[in-house]
Amino acid sequence: MRYIRYLMFMAVPLFVALSVADVFAESAETEALSDKVDKLERELTELKDLLKQQVERDAQKEKEIESLKAKDTQKDQEIASLKEDVQRGTTYPEVPYAEEPAERSYFADKTAELEKKKLGPAFSGPYTKPFLRRFGRNTYLGGYMDFEFWQSENSNGKHGFDQHRFIPFIYSDISDRVKLAAELEFEHGGVGGGRDGEVILEFATIDFLITDWINWRGGFLLTPLGKFNLVHDSPLQDLTDRPLVNQFIIPTTLTDAGMGFFGSLYPSELSKLDYEIYVTNGVFHGLDDDGTPHFALSNGLRGSRGGFEFDNENQSPGVVGRVAYSPFIGLELGGSAYTQRYDDANENQITISAIDFAYQRGAFELVGEGAYAFIETNTAAETAGIADSMWGYYVEGRYHFMPPMLRTWAPQIFTENSTFTGVVRWDQVQTSAIAGGERINHLRTRITPGLNYRYTEDTVFKLDYQINVEQKDLADVGNNAFVFSVATYF
Repeated sequence: MRYIRYLMFMAVPLFVALSVADVFAESAETEALSDKVDKLERELTELKDLLKQQVERDAQKEKEIESLKAKDTQKDQEIASLKEDVQRGTTYPEVPYAEEPAERSYFADKTAELEKKKLGPAFSGPYTKPFLRRFGRNTYLGGYMDFEFWQSENSNGKHGFDQHRFIPFIYSDISDRVKLAAELEFEHGGVGGGRDGEVILEFATIDFLITDWINWRGGFLLTPLGKFNLVHDSPLQDLTDRPLVNQFIIPTTLTDAGMGFFGSLYPSELSKLDYEIYVTNGVFHGLDDDGTPHFALSNGLRGSRGGFEFDNENQSPGVVGRVAYSPFIGLELGGSAYTQRYDDANENQITISAIDFAYQRGAFELVGEGAYAFIETNTAAETAGIADSMWGYYVEGRYHFMPPMLRTWAPQIFTENSTFTGVVRWDQVQTSAIAGGERINHLRTRITPGLNYRYTEDTVFKLDYQINVEQKDLADVGNNAFVFSVATYF
């Protein structure tokens, strides 16, 4: 009996130990199963995410395929339209430049660059034109016209209407490096039928672009003597009449046949240096072999502009160059010079030096130009009445504004692109001659206040009043004039 109790006593702990072991075994197995379930759930979530991403990519590809199909359909329609045009004999329809930005124009880019910098016409150049229409694949046509009304206080002055200039131009991107630019000029209605105007080729050049700092140009050149001769278009100007210095000393438009180089350098991040230098036939023909002079007291150097086909008179070339430095956007300083033999005997030299500047700050602009002509004179030249120098300059201030009341009152006329400009110019020029062994100077002084309205930048209505004071032989002569004009690009 005692052994039985002993065995029972020993069995109880053994049973308890076995039960605890079973519990721990079941717990470990449950934990393992739970880990497997968690792992499977994570793998399932990742598969769902991958499936979702694949569905989104497939949807995007479907959209791209639909877009490509639409583009193919559009191309087919364009091809069909072109085929119809070819059958009708219209291979290249007129297309506004702005509708085809993929084919950029060298000339239009220059205008866009000026507009991007928000600079006025004083900072433009011969190639900054508002090209509106493209013909063919690479040729651009345009031009400008001006129309004037004059009422002089002097009975011998200008009176009535004048269709002064009609200037068509042709510019072309012949290739990536070859560019052509040309302008024609019809003045005072042209020649013939009782009209005393003129029809001339104002300039025509071929450019071969090499790199920014050096390029070649040849043809009938706009002479880079001063800045105004390069930017003389009527729609760019805020007053009707050209400055006196650009009528008598640098007779604009001044053109000459020749060739040379031009380019731009960038000394710093903000600054720019432009240059032009050319060898030409020589534009000034001041003295004939028979002693006839073409430098005069009445019109300065204007009457001396000669022929341009060949330099047959004295076979002595001219040299002209200009350098313009812009230290920052809104300021340009220029210096230029021109020199050549001016007489048929090839004995006398004329050298014209010029400086110019343009400054713009907000709505205010200040521009100016001055030129001095050094004229060599031997006995023959002095006998013909040619003096040894002439000079002139102008300074012009401009202020642009638009009263908000006008835009509220008539928004169709006074648009966001419209502006008024108040302007005043101070002019002086001195022409000279020799008479009776004595030097005679003719000093002209002019003050011109004006107000103009631009419906857009390309079209301007100008109202000016010229206050003229002339000193000739110490006698003052007044000859004031009221001037109204309209000028527009097309």
